[in-house]
Amino acid sequence: MWDVLNNFDRNRFSGSNMLSFDPALSDAAIDWWRDHIYTQHGLYPDDLGELLSASATGGKVITIADLDPNVGSFVVRIKGFPSDSGEAWWTQRKLDLSGPLFEAQRMLIPSGDRQKGKGRMLMADLVDTAARFGIHTITIEAQDIGRYAWARFGFVPDRTAWMRSVRVEARRRLKMANAEISPTAMVAYGEILDGENPKLIREVASWRDPVTSIVKFNKDTGLPEKVPLGQALLLETQEQWYGTFDLGDQETMEIFERYVGRI
Repeated sequence: MWDVLNNFDRNRFSGSNMLSFDPALSDAAIDWWRDHIYTQHGLYPDDLGELLSASATGGKVITIADLDPNVGSFVVRIKGFPSDSGEAWWTQRKLDLSGPLFEAQRMLIPSGDRQKGKGRMLMADLVDTAARFGIHTITIEAQDIGRYAWARFGFVPDRTAWMRSVRVEARRRLKMANAEISPTAMVAYGEILDGENPKLIREVASWRDPVTSIVKFNKDTGLPEKVPLGQALLLETQEQWYGTFDLGDQETMEIFERYVGRI
């Protein structure tokens, strides 16, 4: 336990070029942070921002936004300085202690950094921070490339999304690849997509049969490229989904640790 009375530094909430507050924190909001974040975890706002982006080297700007002491929630926005390409990465997380849970709200990673796994490692930073806080649930809205990546990471769509949209769209895309997949495999894949357990998305994400993409084309030849079947089924549709990551689930954590290269 930290010596709050003697060591708590209210000057750490005044802001700087690398730390801002939107809006500026009231005395009551600073007291709330002291009682719920600093006393429990020994963290000031910039410390939390650094934890949530520990894998990202280089300068960054951290913003604490919408802190509501009555609800027990706030948003952390982190923006990295532009790289050599002139592009900057940024991410936004929300901590809601009434859950308690983290929301992985938004993230933008330049295409060059995606290929280096930067988004994956920033999400791993979020998992590590949640574990430090003793929080078991992270929620996400899987959009764009995340519809495939976060399924591989260990996120699972809610049951409604899986039943009514994800598996329906995946089956539609599967039919488009009928000529490239053996009849036996088509039957097996269809049976998986008939299943009602949302965790089956992990099985779908693991399918590696090469199929012709309908959205990805070679920049030199203009011809469609080959992509893994699981990627085609989860990414080459218009369907987005809400899902969760359960830190208390052993299977989920094993998938996560394997995906980020820890096992």
